[in-house]
Amino acid sequence: MTIAALNRQWRPPVLLAIWAAAFILLWTDLSWLRDAASATLGALVLLSLLDARRETWMVVALIAALGGTLVLFGAHPGEVLHGLDRSLIFAALLPTLSLTRAVARGMPSVRTAQHRIAGLPQRWAGIGLLFGAHAFGSVLTTGAFALMSAVVPEDAPEADRRAAALATLRGMNTVALFSPFLVGFGVAYTYLPDVPVWQVFALGGTLAAIGHVIGLLMFARPLSGEGVRAGLGCLAPIALPMGGAAVLVVVASQLLPVSTLGAVLVVMPALAALHFASRPHRLAPVLAETRDAMGRLGDDLTVVSAAMILGTLAETAPPIREVVAPWIVEHLPAWAAFGVTSGSMILFALIGMHPMITGTVMMAAFAGAGPAIADLPLMLAMLFGWGLGSMNSISSLSLITAAQMFRVRPLGLAFGPNLLFTLVFGLIATAVLTVLNAELVG
Repeated sequence: MTIAALNRQWRPPVLLAIWAAAFILLWTDLSWLRDAASATLGALVLLSLLDARRETWMVVALIAALGGTLVLFGAHPGEVLHGLDRSLIFAALLPTLSLTRAVARGMPSVRTAQHRIAGLPQRWAGIGLLFGAHAFGSVLTTGAFALMSAVVPEDAPEADRRAAALATLRGMNTVALFSPFLVGFGVAYTYLPDVPVWQVFALGGTLAAIGHVIGLLMFARPLSGEGVRAGLGCLAPIALPMGGAAVLVVVASQLLPVSTLGAVLVVMPALAALHFASRPHRLAPVLAETRDAMGRLGDDLTVVSAAMILGTLAETAPPIREVVAPWIVEHLPAWAAFGVTSGSMILFALIGMHPMITGTVMMAAFAGAGPAIADLPLMLAMLFGWGLGSMNSISSLSLITAAQMFRVRPLGLAFGPNLLFTLVFGLIATAVLTVLNAELVG
């Protein structure tokens, strides 16, 4: 048996144990359980490196180099354990998302919406792909690429498949602005835990809508109201279940003594249990698909944990705490803070650095930098950089998956029309966040 196959066998039960520990820690703080779960996660990450992808090794090597540099400049090595402790929520979140994807993928409403998009006239196909990827991606994340690629004919010309992939990327990656089912959302809340989730949903959803308008005006010419209505009409079957899930997450985060990510861990398994109660025949296939997905989470968990460790080290490094943060307060105007946060994440993503790395460092530098920068617009700047950076990065799972599903070259997606969309959308989003920040801080 190969190392990869062996790891896929033992990883699901270990992740399930970590998930159970993280769930208990939502309600009570048991130091021994936290220490044991963190140590188990650390061992899981190290063993996962044995069968990790080359891209994962490159990301981890870069993070290790940056982390080592921060330690040399005064960051406390003990913060590595703190970083693993902060990663526990993601070790529980990722299996929960795997369960959510498996449930949603088999729902009749999802298949109905998919078939409606496939039946759109060719001139409106890009509109349907954009809206469909956005709706499916808000819960299924990268699973949206498989659903959307299935509506594109197998014999479609390469130019059509590339245009379809680009539209799907725009739809899928803009969900990073508001979806609690993406890892970026969790990373942002790790640094800015006091932002009300409904505010992120409202502002992020508004920015995503602005992005769709920009994308339609740029790529769906000649644009017609009929085409937009047809594209939106395809989503009617999934509006209630997906909207209901989002509302329940908001309500749970307000009523229960848990964080926003904790609300996801509570709500989504409960909804899955209700789904199984009414459709018991779905239990076995969903659990099998979830187990298989958990067996393949080694790379994702390794990158997330390494990035959280780097961000935790950055918070304690004297150059960040004593030099960068004070300089930001004294010299950097608010609009520049938002532009620098999202812009740096996108620019470094273009050369292959995952936005998770840049994002954790930027949040460590900017979070709590002073009263001139409000938490809500800062969080949205980070989520914007995460989503749009992943959309254009050859090292991101989103772009790699889109290239595989639509059978096109990754470089043709990374360095193409979506870069211009990112620039235009980025300028408008920065202006919106700057105005909002001015209102919030007076």
